[in-house]
Amino acid sequence: MRNAGNARNDSARSESLAERIGQIPGTIKHAFATFLGVPTIVVGIFLVLAVVTYVLDQRDASQLDPLAQFLQSHLFADAESTTQTLGNIAGGMITITSITFSLLLVALQQSAGSMTHAVFDQFLRRYLNQVYAGWFIGITLYTLITLATVRPEFNPIYGATLSLFFAVSALYVLLLLIYSAIEQMRPSAILESIHDHTLRARERQRSLLRRTRRQARLTGPPRCTVRSPEDGFVTAIDLDAIAKALDEAPRAEVALHLPLGAYAAFGDPLAEVRAAPADDIADLEQAIAGAIRLERERDLERDPSFGLEQMETIAWTTISTSKQDPNPGLEAVRNLRDLLARWAVADEETDGEDSSAERLPIVYPDDVLERLMGTIESLTVVASESMQHHVYADILRGLAITLDRLPPPLARRTEELVLRSLAGMGDHVLTAELDDALADVTDALEAADLIEGASAVRAARAGLATSVGRLNSRATRVPSE
Repeated sequence: MRNAGNARNDSARSESLAERIGQIPGTIKHAFATFLGVPTIVVGIFLVLAVVTYVLDQRDASQLDPLAQFLQSHLFADAESTTQTLGNIAGGMITITSITFSLLLVALQQSAGSMTHAVFDQFLRRYLNQVYAGWFIGITLYTLITLATVRPEFNPIYGATLSLFFAVSALYVLLLLIYSAIEQMRPSAILESIHDHTLRARERQRSLLRRTRRQARLTGPPRCTVRSPEDGFVTAIDLDAIAKALDEAPRAEVALHLPLGAYAAFGDPLAEVRAAPADDIADLEQAIAGAIRLERERDLERDPSFGLEQMETIAWTTISTSKQDPNPGLEAVRNLRDLLARWAVADEETDGEDSSAERLPIVYPDDVLERLMGTIESLTVVASESMQHHVYADILRGLAITLDRLPPPLARRTEELVLRSLAGMGDHVLTAELDDALADVTDALEAADLIEGASAVRAARAGLATSVGRLNSRATRVPSE
């Protein structure tokens, strides 16, 4: 029995080790996609430059041009002085790089304490920060390589000169790095970066939305259900692979269960296939399983809902009583409203295009706009919890301004959002700002012919107005019926 148990434990450990080894390529790919790609290119340029300068320095002393002769006579007279200079530069660059990036990590950690882990994600994704990292490491490697080539009979004049030039430039770049790091840690800069990444991610989804359906056309029980072979987030869907398999089953329809960014546990349904009984769907089932990519890490470049969650997390943390800092919350609310205004028009144009005949028989459950509305709805809840009336007023004012541009389904969802938020409005004091926002949203709902919502907001405003001029607590501000 003991031997059998030991064998099972050894087997489990070997399987766990195999799984970890199998995850290494994905981890490396994710690292290069999010951060390491640009620094690697910059470092590669420095390595190539080191080879080029080494070749130039191979010429005889009699073949030196006037510039090289000037540098040799004034800066690098012999190999010994060159070695000393390059050694000082290399040591200084290593010290500067290690101290600077250590301090940056401490500063990022402090900022993440109030703005959540999204600070790290945005800092790593900025191309300028990636160039900075590659610049310092590349200069260090270039100097070390040049130093390694120095011999009593070989004095790398061009290589040493460029090393000195790069060292001087690194000091100025260090100032730029410090300034940009401080600038990037401002809440508005972080939220703007997330906003821009989210917009680009949604644009990348346009082709997927144009090629797929929102509603299923086939009814009846599914022929098969494709289930998740592992846990993870949906990071990509290969429509071309599914479309190729659909050519062999032209009467079939694939209904995807999860949109990009959704989480799937082991065995969760990913898609269903409906088809005629005579259709062979074995290849289609395999194609669907291979076309849906699951990863442990979400990708903001292709997953706009991830950006929404990041903004919601930052806003919730700063609006709530745990931080009580309304400015990041207001910035998040305004960025979310901009996304709503942009996507409402763009999505209506995409869904309204007369291209149903060109769409693949694939049903994609797009839920980005619903997630956006849910995010705004969540912020009305936390604004009530912390009594931040100006955040709630800004949400209402933004919805009132945007309402006339929303398609009817989204306008009704906005009315529902406002009605649900009234349940927590009694926690607020009726300030002049909140009073004006309630009046604005009432007028906007009436103009959109959403009479029920307008009447409810008007009644709630009147009920809260009875607390003005009277001593109340949070529990007694709104009179009970």
